[in-house]
Amino acid sequence: MKKVLCCFKGESSSQGAARNRQQPGTNNNGDEEDPQRPFGDNEYLNNAWRNNLQIPDDRLPREPPRSSPPRLPRFTLRWQEILEGTQNLADANMLGEGNFGQVYRCNIPRLDKVGAAKIQKVENAEAKTEFEAEITTLERANHPNVISLLGQCVTDEDRVIVYEFMPRGSLEYHLYADARPAPGLQQQQGRVVLNWEKRMNIALGVASALIYLHEELKTVHRDLKVANVLLDEDFVPKLTDFGLATRMVRDGNGIEKQCEIDPIKGTMGCIAPETEESALVSSKSDVYSYGVFLVTLFTGRKAFDRARPVGSRKINEWLMSVWSRDEYLPIVLDVALGNTFSEEGVKRLFQAARMCMDPNVLQRPTMRFVETMLRQAAAYDVVTLAPVLRRREMA
Repeated sequence: MKKVLCCFKGESSSQGAARNRQQPGTNNNGDEEDPQRPFGDNEYLNNAWRNNLQIPDDRLPREPPRSSPPRLPRFTLRWQEILEGTQNLADANMLGEGNFGQVYRCNIPRLDKVGAAKIQKVENAEAKTEFEAEITTLERANHPNVISLLGQCVTDEDRVIVYEFMPRGSLEYHLYADARPAPGLQQQQGRVVLNWEKRMNIALGVASALIYLHEELKTVHRDLKVANVLLDEDFVPKLTDFGLATRMVRDGNGIEKQCEIDPIKGTMGCIAPETEESALVSSKSDVYSYGVFLVTLFTGRKAFDRARPVGSRKINEWLMSVWSRDEYLPIVLDVALGNTFSEEGVKRLFQAARMCMDPNVLQRPTMRFVETMLRQAAAYDVVTLAPVLRRREMA
């Protein structure tokens, strides 16, 4: 079976038009020009060129209004800017650590922004593949629930991706009591209890991000989990970590088909069975992971927990005893919700999760169908119910 490389690079029409309009090196008369002023006396375009800004093309029609945020300009950053912005990679600025490097809070005065800088060592070939997958995906992305790319830096020793900074950190921190806050977050409010409304908004935001990936970017995320969902000041979720992102594959009739990956990567408990067993991925693999995400979000349980008895370490195994009995569902909800939630909404949520986590990949719905079910769940009234037997009574 053909294997698919996950790195793609596009160019906007305005970038191409600007490049074709006049190449740096000559002016309109064909004479040599100042290399710092390739557009002659037009300082607006010269400044845009010097700072790697997207150069506009006024000949193109204006885009109609849309819900996506304005695309942030992306810069090629200097290593010295990364060092200064992170205070020489100070531990106090660390936001996290992954398989291939660390993430630091990074002030970038030139952009007048605070970013999150993911730093990798260049000698790691596997890390290079994920770096390229992430850069090429985020360069094309523009959605309110997908993390924004601010810039990148590549030196002889390091590769750096800089994203927008999310002040509330990861969803994992607010969901699990044993999750430690990152030193670089400098959170003043600390961990916040997520009520029903916040969780519904997070679930809908992540669903919207996946719809965008699947329908617009034709891309499979491959590593959806609570740790890869970051929260802004208003708890708006942003999907991040696109190192495993893979372009969707279609047959001659334009129908998506599964593609083979090597090696198998992902997070235990979140990986779809066809990926875990046969190294196959598709948009339906993300749908499965979203089902796991939905259950973890509303139960407060981890997708995989070695502390649970053998046979119930994966969350779908843990829920097996209540999957088919709607009246039992409230007992597995996160105790942090108290008794304030929607009974009908809970039923619809778990119905959506069961459909997403169907072992048969062909039986899973699309993310757009799942989002419709979530909106229906969110429409039910939220009430404070009488105390119920909670999940702590379950082994």
